[in-house]
Amino acid sequence: MLRIDKSRRYDMEVGMKKIYIFGVGKGKDIVRRCIREDETDILGFIDNAADSYSQGVDGLPVIRLKEIADGYDHIIISVMQYQDILQQLLENGIAAAKIIRFFAIEDALRPEYWAVLDKSLWQLEVLMYTYMNTTFYRQQNIRYEIADAVRKGEYTFPTILPAEDAVDRICREKASLVRFGDGEFSLMKMRKRAIYQEADAELAGRLQEVLHTKEDTLLVAIADIYGSLERFTESAAEAVRHYLTPDVRAEHMEQLELDRTYYDAFLSRPYVMFRDKEKAGERFGRLKRIWEGRDVMIIEGSQTRMGVGNDLLDNALSVCRIIAPSENAFRKYADILDFALTVGNDKLVLISLGPTAKVLAYDLYIKGYQVIDIGHLDIEYEWFLRGVQERCNIPYKYVQEVRNGDKVTDDIEGAELEIYQSQILTVIDE
Repeated sequence: MLRIDKSRRYDMEVGMKKIYIFGVGKGKDIVRRCIREDETDILGFIDNAADSYSQGVDGLPVIRLKEIADGYDHIIISVMQYQDILQQLLENGIAAAKIIRFFAIEDALRPEYWAVLDKSLWQLEVLMYTYMNTTFYRQQNIRYEIADAVRKGEYTFPTILPAEDAVDRICREKASLVRFGDGEFSLMKMRKRAIYQEADAELAGRLQEVLHTKEDTLLVAIADIYGSLERFTESAAEAVRHYLTPDVRAEHMEQLELDRTYYDAFLSRPYVMFRDKEKAGERFGRLKRIWEGRDVMIIEGSQTRMGVGNDLLDNALSVCRIIAPSENAFRKYADILDFALTVGNDKLVLISLGPTAKVLAYDLYIKGYQVIDIGHLDIEYEWFLRGVQERCNIPYKYVQEVRNGDKVTDDIEGAELEIYQSQILTVIDE
């Protein structure tokens, strides 16, 4: 009896499919290998940098999203990390049913897309990609995760005490704290990782100085990511595995002192990365002890607005602010420090200013201030209050880690705006 290929019959019924491919990077070649060319009309490529491809690519035009013509059936995202592109398409009114995420296994299993992409070739490519981006990196990192559990063998680890130990010392001894993360380690090697701070030789040298300080009550915190990652969500753990390659791990070990004690830098990130989100309220409550009943001076970027619109700082006695540039704050370092030193050192200083915060915290500490490099705590608190599982934009606040997070609207209103403005001691422009 003659067997009928159902996916082929589906093709014949719907006719030629008209498609665009989003992205002209290496992923588009993989997509094109899987396209059923006899059944598909490729109208062209879409790319956010279309102006750089005025001559087209592979004999096809490269256009911006707003230039697409009506009458197409699908847009295939050829970008491997497709989340931002997907969000961009949806924000521009593209129907979800018209979007094919080539590197998403869920889409590769949907029969309605097999009229456009060869089922077997497509699924094979996605499985290979999934292996390279999960199992492969997991295998690279697994020996360190296991070694942390058994604490034996040839591998070395820095000693990192938990966040609650740091909070206890901050409250009991009036200790200060600086935190080092991937951005600081990159800048010390004169590589820019964070979009908000350029590489700078002076900054690199000062970061080295702070990292190796011997001051007893200036606690140095680093991310507790060198061994087991079981406390993190799967997406957070995978991000660490991708970042912490053997070469990067070796760079960190060169910078760190394995005979000293550090604290966990995720003190200021107690929510979104953690599996046990039900304990986040307890972690935030512990942190609020730091400024309870204290006069607080915040030094922050121009659109950070720590505590605005939430109750994070409600237990402080008073709050005042120095507003510094959100990006490349180190260019204005002397002005920021000079003004901060005009404010009495009886105030607790909370700094949210990226890599510049480390140097500023150190210099203020030397002058007798108690300083906490508080980082992204306010944004984490906003995510906690909303109960979200992944990072998202927050109204009228700079969120560096999400798409369009730097496009901040000034829509603080009413009494909240008046209170915020009354707290500002000075604005140091870029």
